[in-house]
Parts: sequence; C-alpha cells; structure tokens
Amino acid sequence: MRVLCVNGSPRRDGNTAIMLRRVGKRLENAGGIFDELYLEGLNLQPCGACGVCAQIKDGRCHGRDDDGNQMIERSRTADIILLGSPVYFGSLTAQIKIYMDRVGYVSRTGDCFLRRKIGAAVVPARRAGQLFTFAELNMWFHINGMVVPGSRYWNIGHALKEGEILNDAEALATLDELAENLEWLARRIR
Repeated sequence: MRVLCVNGSPRRDGNTAIMLRRVGKRLENAGGIFDELYLEGLNLQPCGACGVCAQIKDGRCHGRDDDGNQMIERSRTADIILLGSPVYFGSLTAQIKIYMDRVGYVSRTGDCFLRRKIGAAVVPARRAGQLFTFAELNMWFHINGMVVPGSRYWNIGHALKEGEILNDAEALATLDELAENLEWLARRIR
C-alpha cells in the first residue's frame, strides 16, 4: 500500500503537515509505504489548458516545463492519496489547486489512473471554512472515480499557529479513525 500525502500548505511543518503525517505514519506503521509530497517546494505552474495531454495521451503534461510530471507520476504509483490544505480566505490554497487541476486533467483525459484509488482529505483552519474546503477536495476525489472512506467526523481541525492542531483532541481522534478506515479499505480492495 503506497500512501501519497500531498501537502498543499506553504508551511512545510504546519498544522496541515501534522494532520497528514498523523494519518500517513499510522498507515506506514501498518505496512504502507509513506511518500510526502510538499507542493510549496516544487516549481509548479497552473494548468494552461493547452489540451496536449488529451491529444498525446501518454500520461504526462506537455504544456509546462516544471515539476508537474513528477507529482503526476507519484500520484500514478500511489494506492492512497491524502490531500491536505489549510483554509485561505475561505477556500483551499493555490498550491493544492494546481495539484488537483494538473493531476486530475492528465488522468481524466488519459488512462484515468486515479479511478478506484483511495482518497481522503484533511483541513485545518483557525475558525471557519473547513467544510467548504473539505468539500472541494472531496469533489475532486469523486469526479476522478476515487473511493473515499469516512471517519467519526469530518477530517477537519481548529488551529492557527504551527502545532496548535495537537490541542484539538477531537480532530486527532478523527484522524486516527480515518487511518484505521483507510487501512481497512485498502486491505479489502487488494
């Protein structure tokens, strides 16, 4: 079971990373291979809607000379994709949006490599916007034909400063149950 944790936060070790790692490391402890994709550290541009990937259909992006094909390939080899984004002005970050557009477009116009992979999202925020952001991430899973398990609550948490998510006991319990459900589902799908 290959687990790709896609961190859409500009803060490498912020609350989004803590949430993703909590789930990802539990899956790693259960025998999974943990791969952390930190988007802020990559050279990425938004999708240019050139449509070349839809014409060539080789599973690659041809419209940008950046690190996009690296994230596409890492997504292709994953069994589980965890997306994490903090809430910025009531929505997801530009970094995770680039990931969703580029990876999703190449998959949907090619061999649909995201279909039947397992997906889950985590979303921290100071006060509000988590549910809208959580819904955006989950809609991406659904339009790509992915399987999305639930937990005891939505995979959201309240935090502002780096590390404050560790004070949200309900969020941590939700993440732990999410990890259990992801492991259970991955074993059933295999």
